[in-house]
Amino acid sequence: MSDFNFIKNLYEDGYRCIYYDTSQNNPKIYLKNFDSEHSRVVELSDENQFSEFKNYIDELK
Repeated sequence: MSDFNFIKNLYEDGYRCIYYDTSQNNPKIYLKNFDSEHSRVVELSDENQFSEFKNYIDELK
């Protein structure tokens, strides 16, 4: 499980979503920082957190 603010902080640090998997009960978001080449996998607790994440990145575009 992850806190949504944690994901927002990763985005502010330069991480970007490269893939997400919603096929399981706990959606996973795969993030990569293309400057440092580091990657992270964030497991969300439910679909509501995933929807909040999707709305956040859609607003960034």
